[in-house]
Amino acid sequence: LTNAGVPVSLFGKVADIVANDNGKVVSWVDTAEVLDMTIEEIKNMEHGFICTNVQETDLAGHSQDSGWYKRLLEISDDKIGQMLELLNEEDILLVMADHGNDPNIGHNRHTRENVPILVRKKGSSGVELGLRKTLSDVGASVCDFFGTGAPQNGTSFINLICNKDL
Repeated sequence: LTNAGVPVSLFGKVADIVANDNGKVVSWVDTAEVLDMTIEEIKNMEHGFICTNVQETDLAGHSQDSGWYKRLLEISDDKIGQMLELLNEEDILLVMADHGNDPNIGHNRHTRENVPILVRKKGSSGVELGLRKTLSDVGASVCDFFGTGAPQNGTSFINLICNKDL
């Protein structure tokens, strides 16, 4: 995206694992703080891509601490609500996990259940994205949205969200 001139900001754990030489990179762990940074970036960014990775839910799952996990979900729910209020007609908010990590499953390893992809775009509702084969579909959809060409892997679902061919 940055090579195509799209501003990119990375917050949380993603800042540790994705190169973003020409964009904003903030490695952070605290859920409330990383989501507050994201909210501020939404307020200040006219055009661009923001990727935020909340790490503490993963840590709570590994710790098998369902109380901590619950508190993190409550924080996330509140902050996502604040983000929704800031979106304009062109914005898309996508919320998802990269894997399961049930804190009550009886072990502290990642779990293999399918995770939901929740998408919000003003004017679009009730869209079924289907069972995706790979997380690469998200990357392909982002590239499709910004018109930067298809990545190496994944199938875009952006036309389902935007109700038009891009």
